[in-house]
Amino acid sequence: MTPAVLGTLYYVSEWAVRLVMLVYVPQRRSSAASRTWLLLIFLLPWPGLAAYAVFGRIRVPRLRRERQTRASEAIRRAEAKYLAERSALGAVPPPYLAASTLAFETGDFVPFAGNRVELLDEYAASIARLIADIDAARHHAHLLFYIFEDDPTGRSVADALSRASKRGVACRLLIDAVGGEGGLAGLAPRMRADGIDVRAMLPVGLFRRSAGRFDLRNHRKIVVLDGLVGYTGSQNIVDAEFVAGYPNEELMARITGPVVAQLEAVFLTDWALETDQRLDVRELAANVTVAGTASAQVLPSGPGYPSENTR
Repeated sequence: MTPAVLGTLYYVSEWAVRLVMLVYVPQRRSSAASRTWLLLIFLLPWPGLAAYAVFGRIRVPRLRRERQTRASEAIRRAEAKYLAERSALGAVPPPYLAASTLAFETGDFVPFAGNRVELLDEYAASIARLIADIDAARHHAHLLFYIFEDDPTGRSVADALSRASKRGVACRLLIDAVGGEGGLAGLAPRMRADGIDVRAMLPVGLFRRSAGRFDLRNHRKIVVLDGLVGYTGSQNIVDAEFVAGYPNEELMARITGPVVAQLEAVFLTDWALETDQRLDVRELAANVTVAGTASAQVLPSGPGYPSENTR
């Protein structure tokens, strides 16, 4: 073929890529993400297509997807049995009913009544409150964090877990393999020596059967203590000024009541995904009681779900 013919074919192929991706990219994707990808593809069709093939869609190993599906089925069965035994279904005001129903359809959990939710917006005080609750734990302490750094904040929480483990509390800790790399390298060996079961979430590697993609991380921040006290929100286990000059301001919720069992179920799902160990949420949350008047509902999301739930 002559250079002119090859140039024409390449030009046609670029427009074919643009037109096909104009239809394909927006499917099950936010408008902001669609615009970004389409801009790249329209400017650089073939390089953009190659980048999209690698990073454009959320893909995790089939084993993880299958485990997530089994976990969702188990959660719905346990939840139905729990509701049949107790009057725990929470009331949802009419303006929010559609959102609550969608949250259940995508994330498996219905609203539970009888909760107390306390918002913690002071960084150091939130960590201190968490440490105090770990020091009060008697049965188990489950923590899951995207970042768990080897710094004064991380070491103070690690010390609390070590104290708990030494008095017989079953301590399990999940840390994202990328976000928590520092804590996994610096703190995990000492914590494991003290009897704390520390695992990396979504480990990356070419030869790992259940490895996660480097850009698909577990950003959850969850704590469940004795099945009675739960924490969730935006705060990681790291010094507020871990980026010099940019102190973090975060918001955490300290929760008591039946919805703590939902947080426990999310933790145990991730625990099973990483370890293939199945723990009984009904046994761990057996002592959950009414603690307040708030209705609450957990909405989990992540690469194991078929849709972007929190959107």
